[in-house]
Amino acid sequence: MPSRLPCRLILLLLPCLALLCSCSATNHLLKARPSKLSPFFEHAGEAVNTKGKLPFQTVWVAKDAQVLEKGRAATRLYIAPVSLAHLRPVKKAMARQEARWGTERREEQMAVRLREEFERAFLESPAPVYQLTDKPGKDALTLQLAITDLNPTSPRGNLVLTMAKFAVTPLAGFGRLFTSGSMAIEGKITLPGSSEVFFEFADNEADKLTFFNARDFLPYGHAEHSMRDWAKQFELMTRKQKGLRLKDSSAVTLKLH
Repeated sequence: MPSRLPCRLILLLLPCLALLCSCSATNHLLKARPSKLSPFFEHAGEAVNTKGKLPFQTVWVAKDAQVLEKGRAATRLYIAPVSLAHLRPVKKAMARQEARWGTERREEQMAVRLREEFERAFLESPAPVYQLTDKPGKDALTLQLAITDLNPTSPRGNLVLTMAKFAVTPLAGFGRLFTSGSMAIEGKITLPGSSEVFFEFADNEADKLTFFNARDFLPYGHAEHSMRDWAKQFELMTRKQKGLRLKDSSAVTLKLH
């Protein structure tokens, strides 16, 4: 009997080991697919799927050389209040159930938080390309953001799955495909003193897969983490040097918070 115990333990750990060893394959499988673009995204027909080569899944860049030159010449940036005009209804079954249990969607708070995270990314940057301004101006670009999807994580469902992972098998963790939340945003940058767009982007993020994470038990813990990622990635992209490849965030994490 004692000789069988290590074998059983190894068998239980194999899924976790496989998850770590094939991170790229797992990331491709679990990464949230791009959301359908909303009318907020003005050049949807010309948008390009970056296939993980940039932090955002979908981008569009103006082709007019003069428009690009005006955009690149600016040194100030105004981040407008985040739009909720194109926010779609909750689509995940567990997220809708959480709403019936009393979980608030908190879209207004999340909109404020998203703007704050983008502002913080520039304020805390070691070498920001743009100086933030608190109002639009003829010398400042305008960054407009919109939340298009917001599905809260299911804390109750994740609690059950976590107990199953410890008591039954780590494979129970894949049940989070049903209990995880997601958030999608779109953004566009307009030229100083104009409504002309020269860059647009969109991204959709689902809860990261992990064996245990405190964010699994907060309705918007993963979404808040995604907002920080988006803001930092956007700021880094603005000062991207030629030849530097910025990758999208991973769908897997070993962090506990």
